[in-house]
Amino acid sequence: MEAGGERYDIFADTVVVTAGAWTAGILPRSSALPRLTVTEESPAHFAPRSPDHAWPSFNHFVDPQRGPIGNVYGMPTPGEGVKVGFHMVGPVVDPDERTFRPVPEQAAQLRDYVAEWFRGLDADTAAPISCAYTSTVTEDFVLDRRGRIVVGAGFSGHGFTFTPAVGSVLADLATDDTARAAEPFRLP
Repeated sequence: MEAGGERYDIFADTVVVTAGAWTAGILPRSSALPRLTVTEESPAHFAPRSPDHAWPSFNHFVDPQRGPIGNVYGMPTPGEGVKVGFHMVGPVVDPDERTFRPVPEQAAQLRDYVAEWFRGLDADTAAPISCAYTSTVTEDFVLDRRGRIVVGAGFSGHGFTFTPAVGSVLADLATDDTARAAEPFRLP
């Protein structure tokens, strides 16, 4: 590790790796990670038409025959508006070469979706943002330990909503070498 122009060597019995899009490149191949796919997603913040209206967090599971290009999620973001986005539809990217720019076609589809489904949001106020998702094929998280390495990865765009539980599992894995995460989250 380097800090203030000096190098420090740190020794630990266990290391916890939660490196998001860079996880596969950091961990040794012996970690047996499932395939992790990094995509650049294009949600946006929309202004509520009434500032007094409280918005809930939501998931909209859209019938592919009827709806936009994917399932939709949303949540209020203090000072930003209501964040709305399509789930796991963005282009696959190298995390070091992301554009950090929303995909124009998705921005237009998202605006149309908000105009149709959320009359309480002003669809013309979209403030687009770029988010990176690191996803597993099953969308299950990876929470496991191999020897002295504990890994948390593949949160598939929704891992942050489980932060307390994920933190608790990773702490248990790091401090108790007999601890195990639930079966769907274990490495093969």
